[in-house]
Amino acid sequence: MSEKQVRKTGTNMDKTDMKQTRKMKTRCYYTDYVNHAIRFYLTTPDTLHLEGKRKADAMNWMAVQAVFHALKPEEKQILTDVYGLHHRLPEGVRMYCEKTGADERKIWVLITKVAACIARRRGLV
Repeated sequence: MSEKQVRKTGTNMDKTDMKQTRKMKTRCYYTDYVNHAIRFYLTTPDTLHLEGKRKADAMNWMAVQAVFHALKPEEKQILTDVYGLHHRLPEGVRMYCEKTGADERKIWVLITKVAACIARRRGLV
C-alpha cells in the first residue's frame, strides 16, 4: 500500500482488507442479550427453576417462551439444536448445517427474525 493511500484512509489497510470490512455486517445492540436469554430458556425447562432468579431472568424466559410457542415445530427444533451445541453461535450454525445439509443463510435468517421478535416482546426495541 502506498503512503498516499495510508494518508487518505488513515489506516494501514490494503484494498482487500477494506472490502472485507465493508462486507462485515453490523449486529444489533440486543443480539448478545437475546442469545443469552434463548440459551437460558433452553437450559431452564420450566418455571419452577425460576425461583430465586432475578426478575429480568424470569421476564426473559417468558418472552422467549412466548415467541417459541408461536414457531413451527421444525423451527423450534432447529433453534434448539443450534443453541444447544454449547459453542459460539456461528460455530453452532456451521456445525448444524454440516450435519443436516441445511442452508446456512436460512438458519441465520431464522435466528435474526426470532431474536428481533424476542427483543420486541421484551421491550428492547
